[in-house]
Amino acid sequence: MKFLVQLILVVSIGAGCMLAQEIKLPSNPLKGRIVFEEKGCIKCHSISGFGGNIAPDLSREHYYGSFLELASIIWNHIPKMNRKYRELKLKRPSFSQSEMLNLIGFIYYLRYLGEPGSVSNGRKLLSDKGCIVCHDVAGSGGKKGPDFDQLQQFASPLYMVQAMWNHGPAMQEEMRELGMKYPSLNGHDIVDITSYIQQATIGNIEIRMAPGNPVNGEKVFKKKQCHNCHSIDKKGDAIGTDLNTIDLQKSVTEIAGSMWNHSPVMIDYMKSESITWPEFKGNEMSDLIAYLYFLGFEDEPGDPINGEKFFVDKGCIGCHEAEVGIGPELSKMKRFNSPIRMIQLMWNHADRMDDLLEIKNEEWPIVSTKEMQDLYAFLRNVTKQK
Repeated sequence: MKFLVQLILVVSIGAGCMLAQEIKLPSNPLKGRIVFEEKGCIKCHSISGFGGNIAPDLSREHYYGSFLELASIIWNHIPKMNRKYRELKLKRPSFSQSEMLNLIGFIYYLRYLGEPGSVSNGRKLLSDKGCIVCHDVAGSGGKKGPDFDQLQQFASPLYMVQAMWNHGPAMQEEMRELGMKYPSLNGHDIVDITSYIQQATIGNIEIRMAPGNPVNGEKVFKKKQCHNCHSIDKKGDAIGTDLNTIDLQKSVTEIAGSMWNHSPVMIDYMKSESITWPEFKGNEMSDLIAYLYFLGFEDEPGDPINGEKFFVDKGCIGCHEAEVGIGPELSKMKRFNSPIRMIQLMWNHADRMDDLLEIKNEEWPIVSTKEMQDLYAFLRNVTKQK
């Protein structure tokens, strides 16, 4: 068991060292759609009804979670997929690291894109939330605020969110004078309201916003000084909520609704501290929300000690042991500096592994999210440093 001794020695050096993941934010999460189609995933899986019907529609059966949580779902599903590949006589695809990141990032992003809104509910919300007291729509309502009928820009929910945010302090002041309660927005409220305004508008030009660039959104987060109040690393004594401690795996308009509901407290605090209210232009709000959404993409650090135990208990060592193993000797492999590389190699190797396990009459190793995180921490330690 020479290799096992090597593993224990290496892991002991890093004992207690909880390793963070290294996932770079995608600049365009929709690039994974190309991988999804080119690799043939769409032949079995559909998105909003477009594609195959053999496997679940990924836009309806949402797969939440971090990178390794989604990776574990895919891994556990591999034997069933392999049988379907053989049954349909389809070539099993292999992936590069960038393709694997783009694919999993795209699946993660599907929840963010949200669902179509309800025109009838949007109309009701405009009345229930008091919007028509100041805004005219479809010939009725107040005149203090912009006429919704003329605001063709609101064809995009994100554009409306940005306009509402920029208008927040003035709106709050106006509502206080009128003795009105600041409206809260939940769930699909924003997309429903936007759907109704889209239907009611008489404008001919639509100004839409892109879904968002998380990389640019991180820059916006700093540029608008959001980090002065909100931390994202569970460290420090930030005034506002640590954004990694709240659930942001929601649709874009749900996240926007949470920001809107939080804005009255922000407005009052910033006024008391003489801080300028941050306004957004162009695609800034869209990029910021995309960045917030992708905070949940990075995994919690894994435990290499538990990862080593998993590696042994699941029988991985039987194939990856030095000199006698069927698989590659891990201590001679290039270091896993990212979980993306680990998942890419596991997927590309899984076809052969599945065949070997069937020959041995052994079960496919089911991996939980925590086990996948621990396994990565372990493999990162035992693979070569250079």
